[in-house]
Amino acid sequence: MSKSTPYIDLQAEIRRRKYPEHYWIRWFAQATPLSIDLDNIDRCLKQNPCPEDRAALLWLRGEVQAILAAKRKPKPKQQLALDLGPCLAPFFAHTPPRPYCTNDLKSGLKVRPLPWAVAYRYLQANGKGMVWTLIQDVDRDIAATATAPEWTLGGPEADAVVLNPENGHGHLFWYLKAGVTTTSAARLGPMRYLAAIEDGLRRAVGGDVGYAGLITKNPVHKDWRVVERHGKLWTLDELGAGLDLSPANAKKWVPASLEEAYGTGRNVGIFTEARLWAYRAIRDYWAPDGHSRWHEAVLEHVEALNRRLRAPLPYSEVRSISKSIAKWTWQHITPQEFRAMVERTHTPELQARRGRMATNQSDAGVASGEARRVAKEGLRATARLMRAQGVTYERIAETIGVSTYTAWNWCR
Repeated sequence: MSKSTPYIDLQAEIRRRKYPEHYWIRWFAQATPLSIDLDNIDRCLKQNPCPEDRAALLWLRGEVQAILAAKRKPKPKQQLALDLGPCLAPFFAHTPPRPYCTNDLKSGLKVRPLPWAVAYRYLQANGKGMVWTLIQDVDRDIAATATAPEWTLGGPEADAVVLNPENGHGHLFWYLKAGVTTTSAARLGPMRYLAAIEDGLRRAVGGDVGYAGLITKNPVHKDWRVVERHGKLWTLDELGAGLDLSPANAKKWVPASLEEAYGTGRNVGIFTEARLWAYRAIRDYWAPDGHSRWHEAVLEHVEALNRRLRAPLPYSEVRSISKSIAKWTWQHITPQEFRAMVERTHTPELQARRGRMATNQSDAGVASGEARRVAKEGLRATARLMRAQGVTYERIAETIGVSTYTAWNWCR
């Protein structure tokens, strides 16, 4: 026996009403339930002049609309039943609806709905692709200084401090007034500024350089002691004003090396190294079938850079960075654009000027050799692209002005 559904019940009601044979509504009683939709009913109404049949179809249309409205009725969301003060409310205002959580970091992370996740000792603070809460992990006893009336830990005063009562180690929170995007759609300037501020905060409070920032001590768990300071919402400029950002050169900051990258600086470091590599590497993929291979190559390179980090980024962020670089370079660095750039930047006048600016004949020769190498790479890429399109070696050689053997050698 078939399972009862609203549409099957509606078909039974049509049959119970015993409409005349020539009424079009009877077709809906015999058709499959999937055929009972508004488009089919409207089609019948347009083609049917019979007033009684139209009245029946209009009744059917109202019933289908009622079924669809009941399906679209949103399910009630689980509410987070917590009595939060002004120092903790901003933390949970931007916690993801299904965060990572765990009671033991060594046993791995779980994904749970937020009303369940708050029962765990450790919790994910920021959602995917957005930073609203800056967190520093301090692995020394700061219980006395965190609870003192005057802030003496250094840098801007934290909004809240979550302490381990056994050893005094803690996590410090600063809440942002406007979140910073770290996805492929993000602008690099704000990300660099945020990374510089995170680095400045870490140096100011003596934070752990190996802290990844994904999981923090759950501030409402009974195992931790929470020190609520003031709950202020900060702008990046307000945080930066209370920090020494001179080592970072703030808005142009990049980590000294990937091995030293920390927090959002990991995103900045990987993006910077990967895009510089991509500007040259894309020339090997200029071919009709090169688009998918290029995206795969960029992803492999970004994954390799990610493995060099102390605390690697999640795969979702690695894939986002890779997609952003691969898409931009494929759209903007084409054989035509590359050739135009070479012609624009390596004119005889500019090359002569570079030669005059060289300190000696050796430097002048290096500059000249570099120019020839760049130009040759452009020709080689054009030759490979033409060959992939089925052009003969003779035609390639004639077009780019080289011998047939050279064209064959470049396309091997």
